[in-house]
Amino acid sequence: MVGVKEGEFTLTEKIEVPSGLINAIVAGYQIALNRTLGQGAAAMTQLLLKDIGDFLEGMLEDIGFEVHEIQDLKSDIPKAFRMLGISDKVEVEVPGDGGESGDKYVIKIHDSIFKPVAVLLAKRGIKFTLSPESFIAAAIVRKAIRKVKPGAQVRVRLKPQKSPEEPLVIEVTVR
Repeated sequence: MVGVKEGEFTLTEKIEVPSGLINAIVAGYQIALNRTLGQGAAAMTQLLLKDIGDFLEGMLEDIGFEVHEIQDLKSDIPKAFRMLGISDKVEVEVPGDGGESGDKYVIKIHDSIFKPVAVLLAKRGIKFTLSPESFIAAAIVRKAIRKVKPGAQVRVRLKPQKSPEEPLVIEVTVR
């Protein structure tokens, strides 16, 4: 493709890919990961957080979401999801002061384009550890917390959905 630098990811180029195809790819990776690693799939996902977060930070800034200027996670996380075209309805619960070990941020995503994957995997009894929404939320929370506490780590957990009507619920915990 013209303009794409080898080995770089960007969000500035607008190439349309059907969401069903993306969902099938994400579901396929999750099913393969689960079959290969079993319960270890969740542990591997935690290892991915740093690398994916680093990629996402630059990519979000490419489209005008200034990750280094995060001020209010209650409004900044929904803004990022809208800018990415992933969801228009996102709620964020932020703990008191934030940034302390054990603090839990809860992100509820009501209309994600990836929700069909979560529903499919829940029906099959597979934990959705590769949720694109959880990586995005974790990257933003991680960046905000590291402004106050540079060595902070985050852990992500996607709560299983009991029905398709429920939102995707992501818990990001500071460690």
